[in-house]
Amino acid sequence: MSAGTQPPYGRTGPHPVALSPRAEREAQQGLSLCLTWLDMPLRDALRDFDRRLFAAAEASRNHLEQQACFESRGIVERDGPGFRNRFAAHLSRRFRQLGETTGGKSAPGTEHLTLSLVDPEEQEQADALASMAARCEARSASSLFELGYRLAVLAGTAPLEGEALPAGPRALTAALEEAVAPMPLSVAHRLLLFQAVDAHVLGHGEAFYGALNEHYRTRGILPGFRVYPNVRVAATPAAERRAKTAETTATETVGGSTAAATTTVEGHIGVLEGLRALLASRVQTGRGAGFAPGRLASDDELQTALLALQGHVTEVADAAQREIRSAHALREELIHQLNLGRPAGSPPAELTLEQDDTVELTAMLFQSLGQQLAAASPGRAVLGGLQWPMLRAAVNDRGFFDQAEHPARQLLDTVGEAAQHWLDPAEGEPDAALVDRLERLVVEASHAQVIDPAWRADIEQQIALLSRKAHVAERRQIEAMEGRDRLERARQRATEIMNEHMVRGAAPRGVLRILLERTWADVLALHILRGGENGEAFLHCLGVTDQLLGRRPIVDPQKLRQDVERGLEHLGMHAAEAAQVAAGVFEPPGRQGDEALTPTDVAMRLKQRPRLGEGTAHVEAVTPVRPTPLDAAAQAIYDGFASLRFGTWFEFAQADGSIALRKLAWFSPGTGRCLFVNQRGGRTEDIDLTRLARLIASGEVREWKEQRLSIVDRAWRAVARNLRRENGFERMAGHA
Repeated sequence: MSAGTQPPYGRTGPHPVALSPRAEREAQQGLSLCLTWLDMPLRDALRDFDRRLFAAAEASRNHLEQQACFESRGIVERDGPGFRNRFAAHLSRRFRQLGETTGGKSAPGTEHLTLSLVDPEEQEQADALASMAARCEARSASSLFELGYRLAVLAGTAPLEGEALPAGPRALTAALEEAVAPMPLSVAHRLLLFQAVDAHVLGHGEAFYGALNEHYRTRGILPGFRVYPNVRVAATPAAERRAKTAETTATETVGGSTAAATTTVEGHIGVLEGLRALLASRVQTGRGAGFAPGRLASDDELQTALLALQGHVTEVADAAQREIRSAHALREELIHQLNLGRPAGSPPAELTLEQDDTVELTAMLFQSLGQQLAAASPGRAVLGGLQWPMLRAAVNDRGFFDQAEHPARQLLDTVGEAAQHWLDPAEGEPDAALVDRLERLVVEASHAQVIDPAWRADIEQQIALLSRKAHVAERRQIEAMEGRDRLERARQRATEIMNEHMVRGAAPRGVLRILLERTWADVLALHILRGGENGEAFLHCLGVTDQLLGRRPIVDPQKLRQDVERGLEHLGMHAAEAAQVAAGVFEPPGRQGDEALTPTDVAMRLKQRPRLGEGTAHVEAVTPVRPTPLDAAAQAIYDGFASLRFGTWFEFAQADGSIALRKLAWFSPGTGRCLFVNQRGGRTEDIDLTRLARLIASGEVREWKEQRLSIVDRAWRAVARNLRRENGFERMAGHA
C-alpha cells in the first residue's frame, strides 16, 4: 500500500489488517445483516423500557420519582433514533476493525496492576453489562464458536472470541454502553434500559448468531464446519412416529407429567410435537388409514393452494362474514383448492399427517384466541381474516409453533392483545383508527408472500398513542376525584364547625337557621378549600358566624349585612339575589319593601339552591361516604388496604358470567372513596373501600395478577388443557 492510500474498508487502528476484496464484501454484508436483524429488537427494547418506566411511575407514591420517570420517558422518546444510530455506529466500527490487534499489549499475567477508587454507580453499570454478556455467551456458546472461526477466515487471524468478535455479546454490550452514554438517565433508569435490551436483544442471541452463521455458511465460508458432528437417524414412517409419540404421551399422562411433555426447556409449548402427540391419542375414526403416496399433497401444491385461499380474504367485503373457521372448515376448503389444480382423472388430494395436524392446531389456536375476545368484538373478524395467512406461515415454518420471536407469531400476539384490550365493545366504542389499521393489515397480509415486521410496528405505534390518550383521560378522572374528595372533606369539616358553634350558642330559628346550616356552611367550606382553617378569610367568616348566632356582639349591623352578602356572592349568587336574602334575614317583615321576598320565599330559595359542588360538570351530588360495619373477613381485607397501591388491577365478576378488568387508579383513605377505570382510562365502578372489601370477601372481586404469558401462549395452553381433558374422558369411556 503506497503512502497516502487509505486502508481498505475505512480501517483505523494500531495494527490494521488488509482484507481481500471478497473479505471486505463479506464483512460489509455481515454488518448489514446484523443491523437489519437488530433494528426491530432495539425498537422493542425501547418500547419495553418506556412501559417499565410508566409502571415504575404508577407504582411510586413519591411525586419526584414519578417526575423523574416521565422525564426519562421523554429523553428516550426524543433520543430513540440517536440511541439506535450510536449502537449501529459502534457495531460498524467493530466490523471495520475486524482482525486488528492492539499494539503494546503485554502477555496475560504480566500487566502491572494499578489500584484506584471506582465510582459505585459506574461499577454497578459495568457489572450489569458484564453479566448480560456472560449469560449470552453461555447460552450461545456453540454458535459463537462457529462464528469466531468463520470471521477468522475473513480476517486471516486466529479464531475470534470475546472482545475480538465484532458482533459478539461483549461487542453488543459495549455498543449499548456507548449508545446510552449521552442520555442523561439516572443509574436506576439505565439499569432498566439494560434489562429491556437484555430481554429483547441478548435474550435472542442464539437466533441472531444462528442467522449470522447460516448467512456465512451459504456464502461458502466453512460450509461444513460444525461444533458437533451430525448424527444421522433413520427416518421412521409417519404412522410409526405417531404411534410411538401417542404411547409416550399416554404413559406420561398416567404419571402426571403431561405438562412437562408439552413444554420445552425454554418455557414455550412444543406444539408441533407435544400437541401432535395429544392429537394422536384422541379417538379418531378414518384418520391415518387409506393414505396413498400418489394422493398426498406436495409442499409446493400446498403452498400454492394456501396462497390462493389467502387471497380470497379480500373478496369478503363485510368484516362480519370473516368468522374464525373450524379445523373441519379449513381442511375442506384446502382440499377443495388442492383438487382444483390436479389433472383430470387423478385421485383426490389428501393432506399428510403433519400437514393435517398443522391445520387442526392452527384452527384450535384461533378458536382459543377468539374465546378470549367478546362475541361482538371487531377483533374476531380481524382474526378470521388473518387465519389463512397465519396457516400458510405455520406450514412454511414450524418455528411458528415453538419460537416466541417468530415474526408471524409476534404479529398475532400484537393483534390479539390489541383486540382484547382496545376493541371490546363493553368498554366503549372501539377506536376507529385502530380498527381501520387492523382491517388494512388483513388486506396487506392477504397479498403478501411473507409477514412484514413493519406491520407489527405500525400497530404498536397506534396502541402507544391510545395508551397515552388513556393515561391523559385517567389523570383527568383522578384530578376530578381528588377535587371532589377535597370538597367533601371541606364540607364535612364546615358542618362540624357549624354544629359546634350552634350548640354553644342560642339555637337560631327560621330563615337564619336555614341560612347557617346550608348556605353559610358552604361559605365556610369554600374558604377552607381556598386558604385552610388558619386563613384570614375563613377566620373572618367564622367571626360573622358567631355574630349571627349571638355569641359575639354586633358592632356594625350594616357591615355584618355586607359581609353576609359578600359571602353569598362568593358562592356564585348574584348581587341582587344576595341582597334579597340578606334583607329577608336582617329586616323584620313589616319593614321590607314591596318587592322584597318574604321569609318563606327566602327559605324556599335557599333550600332549592344547589349545595357547593352540586350541579357541576360531573352532575353528581357530593354525598359523604358513610362506613358500614364489616364482618371479620371483610374487616381483615379492609385493614390490608393500608398497603394497597394505586394502579392495582381487579377482576369484577359480571352478571353474564364474564370478567371485567378494572384498575384502582385512586382512593382516599380519609373518605373511603375509590376510582376504578378501564383499560382506556374511562371511569367505571364508583364504590367505596368498605364495599370493595365486602365484594372481595364474597369472591365477586379479586385482585388480578399480571399475565406473564402472551395471549398466544395462553391460547396454546388452553388448547393443551382441552386436548388432555378430551383424552382423559375418552380413556374413561373406553374403560367403561
